[in-house]
Amino acid sequence: MSLNKVIFFLFIIYNLNIHSSNDISIEKLILDRTVNLSHSEKYSKILTIDKNGRIKPFHTTSSEILRKIARKSNMYGLTPSQIVIAMSVDPLLWQMVPIIKVPDEDILKIIGKNESHVAFTSFFLDNQYLLSNYVESAFSKKPIDRTKFDKKIIEVDERINICSMIFSDQLIKIFPSKEGPWSSDVSMYIPGVDSLKTQSFKSVYRDLIYSSFDSGNWQDSDMLLDFVINWQDKYAGNVLPSRYKVNAEIFYNNLDPFGWKRLFLIYFLSGCILLLTLLIAIFYKNKTILNISKFTKIFISFGFLLHFFALGLRWYVSGHAPWSDAYESVIFISFATMIAGVIFSRKSSFALSAACLVAAMLLVVANLNWLNPEMTNLVPVLNSYWLMIHVSVITSSYGFFGLCAFIGFLNLILIILSNKEKIKVNVKELTSVNEQSMILGLFLLTVGTFLGGVWANESWGRYWGWDPKETWALVSIIVYSVILHLRLLKSKSYNYLFNFFALFGFSSILMTYFGVNYYLDGLHSYAAGDAFPIPTFVFPTLCICILISTISFIRFKKWLI
Repeated sequence: MSLNKVIFFLFIIYNLNIHSSNDISIEKLILDRTVNLSHSEKYSKILTIDKNGRIKPFHTTSSEILRKIARKSNMYGLTPSQIVIAMSVDPLLWQMVPIIKVPDEDILKIIGKNESHVAFTSFFLDNQYLLSNYVESAFSKKPIDRTKFDKKIIEVDERINICSMIFSDQLIKIFPSKEGPWSSDVSMYIPGVDSLKTQSFKSVYRDLIYSSFDSGNWQDSDMLLDFVINWQDKYAGNVLPSRYKVNAEIFYNNLDPFGWKRLFLIYFLSGCILLLTLLIAIFYKNKTILNISKFTKIFISFGFLLHFFALGLRWYVSGHAPWSDAYESVIFISFATMIAGVIFSRKSSFALSAACLVAAMLLVVANLNWLNPEMTNLVPVLNSYWLMIHVSVITSSYGFFGLCAFIGFLNLILIILSNKEKIKVNVKELTSVNEQSMILGLFLLTVGTFLGGVWANESWGRYWGWDPKETWALVSIIVYSVILHLRLLKSKSYNYLFNFFALFGFSSILMTYFGVNYYLDGLHSYAAGDAFPIPTFVFPTLCICILISTISFIRFKKWLI
């Protein structure tokens, strides 16, 4: 350790002892030793390789790291690239920065803290890892036997390990080799730099960064990155993604189209506004209401085009169709829902508003903790043209069925609101749209299941094996076939019955997709039986649906009088 680093370390300790109760002292130290934004942006374009062999820009790697350890997209006014670079070159400081997310109060009690983010050093006392016994206990259990506390302990332990690997320069691999894996550091000759300092790139880079901190001149630090870029081109130029693809990935990361601030807001706000204007228009029409409705539809069109563009961009960057894992399939289903809404918007604008709200809810699911938004390489079984055909067709059907469920729910609400003739007309119109959407959904589900059998024969040597996914796909086909044949009963309560079953029939799709993928052990499982906790909103939602259905049934009886 250089004398400069030792002095700075003592300076940190002194400041923290004086201002131990004041978080501003930490923030002041961070600001004084902030990596230049321009330099971090240049570093962001340097390529790294992950454990699965995917080559991606440092911009993506740093974003994934910060999201993993802190559950945030930025902290302390710094970008992920600035933070991760600083953690690597200035570990003495960043080991004391509260950056590790601790989501459990019991864990916080163990380490004697009460903040949501905790410093790396807080997990150690007298060279002892405070969570050691708890981690060993959690890993000694089978995944299905682990408690919520065990899962939180494993989660926090993983974050600590990630930080430890960053501090020790073991995590981020940026130097390819003609023979063997990529490494995090190499010995290299750098013209203009003292030969004694060329034994290690990291050593040279740290010294230059420390010098840049003091002088404010980042030219030498920037020039050193050119050597990394040249090294990568020399030893791995034939496998590296093009600069166009690198820039596209960085643009995608910055855009964050499927996050909380983009498509979700567009779909949710526009869906609510359009639904409200349509409900008002039933009883009271004027020019203002119509203009608001037209403007909202234009805004929805913009969101739909952005959704289409974002899926295409993700396809280009990842190199495969964007429905290869749970996260991608959810965002694609939301797009399929919007397609259904656009198709039926000519028959009823209610269909478009319903599609927006369903798409927004799906994007909420996509942003839950148990779905990983990272782009990954395809597993061998998915590396097939059947991924584009089978998966796209069958997941598209889920979008149509989701629209059916929401239209059914909306119709039940309309039945409760009033028994006026205008309401009855809209319910009848929406029921017709619901039927058509269900027909298309059933067609896609049936065709997709058939195509899945063909793919299964190519991959596993059999067309049908009663795998949980196959079984529940068949169950869903039967369920929706029965619902569509309710018209044969010629019941006076058809408008109620069809919408009721359209709403609750969607549970078979939820089982086919989420239940099979995460709770049942099969060839299609994402988690191989290691179930994630049921989201807290599921049970309240179910209770609301039952309550609305009951009240609607009582109100519908008055319609028949």
